[in-house]
Amino acid sequence: MRLLTYLVPLLLLTSCQKYTIDKLPEERLHFGNAGGITGEIREYILLMKNGRILFDNQATGELETIGKMKKEGLAALKAELASVDFAGPKNKPGNMNTLLTLHSGGNIQRLQWSGPKNAPSEAAGHCFQELMGTVRAMREAGTSKAKTPK
Repeated sequence: MRLLTYLVPLLLLTSCQKYTIDKLPEERLHFGNAGGITGEIREYILLMKNGRILFDNQATGELETIGKMKKEGLAALKAELASVDFAGPKNKPGNMNTLLTLHSGGNIQRLQWSGPKNAPSEAAGHCFQELMGTVRAMREAGTSKAKTPK
C-alpha cells in the first residue's frame, strides 16, 4: 500500500507531456497577433491532436500551458478550420497584424491580415475570434499556471 502512495504520483508526473518550441507535434495551429510600436508577437499554439493551447512567451522563452479544449469544441474548430481558404486572396499586412499558421501533413499554410476586421474571409475571421475567445475564457478561469522551458 505504501508503494502505491509513492508510485501513483510518480506515474502522474512522468505522464505529463513537456513541450518545447523545437519539439511540438506536427499537427498544430499557431494564432495570434503582432506589430504595433513595439513589434511584439503574441502567439498561441493549438495542438490539434489533444486540444492543448500553449502561449509562446517571447519575454521569458517559455511555453505556458493556457488550458485544454474540450473534445466537442476541438471538433467544431477543426470543422471550421477546414473551411478556411489558406490559398485564397491575401490581405496586406499593416501596423497591427492577425496571424493564422496551420502546420499539417508536413505543410505550412499562413494567413496574415491587418487588424481583426480585415480578415481575408469570414471563415478565417470567425475562426480567429473563436480561438481568442477560448484563450480569454481559459485565462479568466486561471488555468495558465504550468510553464515548460523552450
